[in-house]
Amino acid sequence: MWRRPVVTTLMFVIAMILTLPMRAQQKPVAPGFSPAKPFTQEQVSNMVRAGLGDDSGAKLIEQRGIDFAPAEDFIQTLKAAGASEAFLNALRAAKPPEPASAKKPLNQVQVFALLAGQVPSHRVTMVVQERGIDFEPTDDYLQEVRLAGGEDELISALKGAKVTKPATVDPAAQARQAEIRQHLARATELNRQGQYVKAEREIRAALLIDSQDADLYASLAYLLSQQEKWDDDVSALREALRLNPNNDMVHANLSIALAHKADWDGAITEAREALRLNPNNDGAHVNLGFALGKKGDWDGEITEKREALRLNPNIDAAHNNLGAALGKKGDWDGEIPEVREALRLNPNNDRAHYNLGLALGKKGDWDGEITEEREALRLDPNLEEAHLNLGLALGQKREWDGAIAEFREALRLSPNSDMLHFAIGSELEQKGDRRGALVEYRTAYTLNPTNATYKGNYERLSQLNPDDDNVHYNRGVTLAQTGDVDGAIAEFREALRSNPNNEEAHAGLGLVLGQKHDWDGAIAELRASLRLNPNNGLAHAGLGVTLGQKHDWDGEISEEREALRLNPNNDAAHAGLAFALEKKGDRRGALEEYRAAYLLNPNDADYERNYERLLHRLNK
Repeated sequence: MWRRPVVTTLMFVIAMILTLPMRAQQKPVAPGFSPAKPFTQEQVSNMVRAGLGDDSGAKLIEQRGIDFAPAEDFIQTLKAAGASEAFLNALRAAKPPEPASAKKPLNQVQVFALLAGQVPSHRVTMVVQERGIDFEPTDDYLQEVRLAGGEDELISALKGAKVTKPATVDPAAQARQAEIRQHLARATELNRQGQYVKAEREIRAALLIDSQDADLYASLAYLLSQQEKWDDDVSALREALRLNPNNDMVHANLSIALAHKADWDGAITEAREALRLNPNNDGAHVNLGFALGKKGDWDGEITEKREALRLNPNIDAAHNNLGAALGKKGDWDGEIPEVREALRLNPNNDRAHYNLGLALGKKGDWDGEITEEREALRLDPNLEEAHLNLGLALGQKREWDGAIAEFREALRLSPNSDMLHFAIGSELEQKGDRRGALVEYRTAYTLNPTNATYKGNYERLSQLNPDDDNVHYNRGVTLAQTGDVDGAIAEFREALRSNPNNEEAHAGLGLVLGQKHDWDGAIAELRASLRLNPNNGLAHAGLGVTLGQKHDWDGEISEEREALRLNPNNDAAHAGLAFALEKKGDRRGALEEYRAAYLLNPNDADYERNYERLLHRLNK
């Protein structure tokens, strides 16, 4: 039987980048203007169009620099637009600056916030070693780092880090920094408590103080990702990259956000850009592999996962996903050791237990699969795929009841799964319950009428049970849909002869008798259906309409209201109730019901016509 594809886990490269850039040497400037910010290519073009492609523009470029490498065709375009040689030479001589945060030493809040944001201690160690710090770590601070999850490797790195303190301090800039630091400290603590909405407010407050800080946008993006606000997350990350396009970790996080939006091409592009900037970004390799796998490139996924593990062999998600990718290529012997290594690193990885069970099942080890799938479900009772595969493994051991129970639990999580209905039908047939199997096969076929397997099994079992009430019921439905009312009546009656307690057959017979204007017969059958199942909303609505045909408006109102209690979105019941209320003289009540029916189904011309007719009358 078909098995659902393995769901892998995205790895967040960095969770929170709470940075306080030093601006001590800058003079206060007007809000919204940053004199140190390099010109973009678009701004350079605008300067020439504005008549600044001369010596004055050249001096501005020399002062501020540019954030791009100008191509020769771009320079020739500027020359044709009137740029002077001095301007063009200044442009050629300018170099994109080093990104502000690339080599800037980390401050106290950043180190702590990275850990609080669940960035692995090893990764924080690498950043400390690369960039240094701007403070002398005290024993109290190092203890806080330990409490936040810092390992011995990080503590040693902090003790031995290069300390670069600012030469001078602008009091105004220092005050702004202190205020931002307070917001960030509160955001960090709220993040640790899982109060992401409140933490987001603190970051936004910090951005009001400094709207040009790329790292603040990256921090905002993390908090948005925790709330699964993927569109907002993408926007914040793109703003961070606009301000600092060379931050590999932000590119990697943008890859993750795009993956959550199923934009696999975008995710691949961003992960590759992260790796261009930093080939040793293990998380970016994991994310690139994930996106390649989603595009069906298993070899590409395997390559990237192996590179991630070369850089950091302790990523349990990478081992698990590498194993899953090998399994997709049919390499079960390769998958099993990778997934076992993931579980050695993290015994509570429910997906790894699931994948190990799947691989063991493929090798014919049903007991092993059952054990692993049960462990996956202990960790996550709502893992639908584990219920499915546990059911399949139990079925292989001919434990039909256990298999059916697991399939039904999976169906609870995915009520409209045609595949699960078919699986239940298969197990019921194995048990010898042909009637139950037929019902499930019929449901699967109804949900997916193009599936030849569902159709074939339903028709095969129907032929083996020619007197089955469900077979007659289904024939009646088909005949009613094609307009053969007399044929439908005969089939529904035959279904009830085989099984007088078939509520659907009673309801179907009642509805087609109504089409023959046999109101008393219709009422009797619909009431019989409701005695068997009082929660059949369609039967209540049908009975209401039929009572209305006999001018029993109170009876119709009662039945339509009950139908709407069971399903407030039943537009036909709203329309039927409106009709009865209008007949009783309650025009305003009728207007509200016509309006409700029209809002639920604006394509029904009768609903629109009745609503407008009654509205016109009431407004006279």
